[in-house]
Amino acid sequence: MGMKEQDKSEIEFNKLPPCVAEYIRQVLKKMRYRRKVRQDVQAELAAHFEDELKDCTTDEQRRQRAEQLITDFGDVKLLAVLLRRAKKRCRPLWRTALVRSFQALGIIVLYLFVCISPLLVGKPTISVNYVDWLNELVQAGRDEADNARPYYEKAFELYVEMPQWLSKSRAKWPTDFNDVQLNLLSNWLEDNQGAIETLRQGSRRSGCWSEYQSDETELSKDLVANAIEILPSYRRLAFTMRWQIRYEAYNGDVETALSDCVAPMKFGGHLLGHGLLIEQLVGIAMEALAHNAIFMLLDRIDVPADVLKNAQEELDKQFGRQEPVFSVEAEKVFWYDVIQRAFTDDGQGGGRLLARGLPYVATDDWKDNLWRFVSFSYPDRQEMVEKIDRHFGRFAEILAETPWDLRNEALDEQEGNEDVQITPIMLKINIPAYRRVSQQVWRMKTGRQALLTVLAIMRYEKEKGQYPASLDELVEAGYLKKLPMDPYSDGPLVYKRTDEGFLLYSFGIDLKDDGGKLGLGSRGTPRMWADNGDWVFWPLPKPQVKK
Repeated sequence: MGMKEQDKSEIEFNKLPPCVAEYIRQVLKKMRYRRKVRQDVQAELAAHFEDELKDCTTDEQRRQRAEQLITDFGDVKLLAVLLRRAKKRCRPLWRTALVRSFQALGIIVLYLFVCISPLLVGKPTISVNYVDWLNELVQAGRDEADNARPYYEKAFELYVEMPQWLSKSRAKWPTDFNDVQLNLLSNWLEDNQGAIETLRQGSRRSGCWSEYQSDETELSKDLVANAIEILPSYRRLAFTMRWQIRYEAYNGDVETALSDCVAPMKFGGHLLGHGLLIEQLVGIAMEALAHNAIFMLLDRIDVPADVLKNAQEELDKQFGRQEPVFSVEAEKVFWYDVIQRAFTDDGQGGGRLLARGLPYVATDDWKDNLWRFVSFSYPDRQEMVEKIDRHFGRFAEILAETPWDLRNEALDEQEGNEDVQITPIMLKINIPAYRRVSQQVWRMKTGRQALLTVLAIMRYEKEKGQYPASLDELVEAGYLKKLPMDPYSDGPLVYKRTDEGFLLYSFGIDLKDDGGKLGLGSRGTPRMWADNGDWVFWPLPKPQVKK
């Protein structure tokens, strides 16, 4: 108490017998309440005793009367409790609400601390070096002598940059250049003969794999960044090879030109079926470039039948040894590494989630995330591994089924699948990307079928003097091993003889037969691979003439 408050208290007690003063002090001590309330109670008790003692004429009467009143009041502790409760009931509503709010907040904070404590206690066991694991996966036990990667790296070193005028040119064939430009093209290709020959040598190897590296043996975005860094060099080499092929065909060396078409196709094929997602997508793009180069040669050059046969056999062999054409095993490695760093390890495949792993187990349902947090019901280590395996296993199944077979099935299968609803959002956000990857893979496979078929049809015409009546006739005559099935329909690619030659097309992504009519791009012009028409492989679309 302050001095004034203490003086006031003593003044009040001086008017009362010592036993009363001591009794009031004991009651106030037992109340254990706010000072202001105790002061009010002291004043009230003092006033009560004074009223009861005012009729007493002697000190002895006052003492006896006071002792009787103290006895009537009863036990000090009980009185203190009753007074404290009475004061609480009498306090304002806003103060009660405030007190209850702070109490509730305290309970919530305490429970949140209890909820988060298990996430902060414990540490992961880093038992697997997944960088080494990934390197072993892509090498697949092959001898280093079979690795084309050193050849491609040497080709990068020997590469001479494409002239700026050529990189900006829209020309597609040497005849589109004037004499000065043609001479410059020849000189540039001559300067790149070392890189081109080294690329050819690399394409003859059975495989190609990188040695992935990452700091502290942890798979991270740096690993992907390091892989992406080399990809522009792949692209420059592929474009150089494309101009080499066109120039050879322009000069009449058709056999060498077709043979060189296989080199970038093998180059791209070396990136397929293993490694990172971005590397495999580049492999698909490089093979598509090789497909376009061959179709352009066939459109512009009269190729002898024996050259067509050699090209078809070489391509058929190349396509036959590229299974699977796409793999997601390397992508799973990143998730496995995340799990071993975000969970404890109980030595039996299980383990508890740590704070670092929260983003990787969160779903897109906030109520589910909240319930997991307050109920300690996070998936354990083994459950997460199973989720990842199911997720990537489903994508592998998608890649194995044709778009026609999947026409009524959603990639993510969300409808009616309760398990998908609790799939971590970090996995689910990849689903649109996987859908596009699936489209690219099946587009490439369709292009392969079409390329082999066009070569067979042209061979047949060269040797028989007319185009076959049907694709069945090609198979019966031994020009094709089997009918080229269209992944976008329930039958083979559509083939028709025409007055100008023949028509070969796929139903395309809309899964409808539009009679061999190309779809339209965003500018309203016919475009290959559009989603609103057929994919016409032959004849090649003619350039649109601006009016």
